[in-house]
Amino acid sequence: MEEGDGMELKLESNQPATKQEDFAYVKRYYEIIDGLMQFYAAGPFADEAVAAKLEFFELAGIFDEQSPSFDMRMAQFTDWYLFSRPLTSSGLVPIAHHLVNRPARVSESDLPYLKNMSLNRLSLFEFIKIKNQDVYVKDLFSKYKLVIKNSPVTYGFTPEEYFQARLIPHQDSFLFSIAFCFHPPEATKFINAQVKLVNKLPDEQQKEARERLVLRLFRMRNKFEQYRHVGIKEIYSNESRLRV
Repeated sequence: MEEGDGMELKLESNQPATKQEDFAYVKRYYEIIDGLMQFYAAGPFADEAVAAKLEFFELAGIFDEQSPSFDMRMAQFTDWYLFSRPLTSSGLVPIAHHLVNRPARVSESDLPYLKNMSLNRLSLFEFIKIKNQDVYVKDLFSKYKLVIKNSPVTYGFTPEEYFQARLIPHQDSFLFSIAFCFHPPEATKFINAQVKLVNKLPDEQQKEARERLVLRLFRMRNKFEQYRHVGIKEIYSNESRLRV
């Protein structure tokens, strides 16, 4: 994928009416994510959001509103802030905080969506194929082959590029969360070696180590964008001089 290090998920407005209806539940997930971001960026959480953005700048670099990748960067920040970063006040990530403490009213119809979102899995994936509207991938950590049925996003994937994304379970399948990060093919060997190290850890340590690795690789991908004159193997390395 050429543009930057990720892509933002958007429902295509030119889909046939039947497809638009099929994607209605996906749209509702995205609407809830948008609402949660607004809630946890205002009021008593305003300072938390500012601090989080500064932390994210360390991972992804400063946001440039004129950049073509600005929307994608915002999607990546939202995904990280709501699902990965614990709130300093509670130690819970915002999605878990919302379910446990109910700081705002949650409708009965939205509750299953929130519960599914709390069961998300951030991981690294290898693209296998697209069949009709289904996206077939393999989780690099578990080695499971997964099918994202009736996905509204079927572009931008190539077998040569590992990618990181967050999967949300829904009924008998999954959907992608709102952001992706694609890694260059030259980084594949390094990524495979790091995944093997995580998988050798005791089971109770693997989830934290997996998410830590995914965030580290995200930082490497963004360093690759910032330092185009530096070779990929110098960035995707345990001996990199770029503090990744």
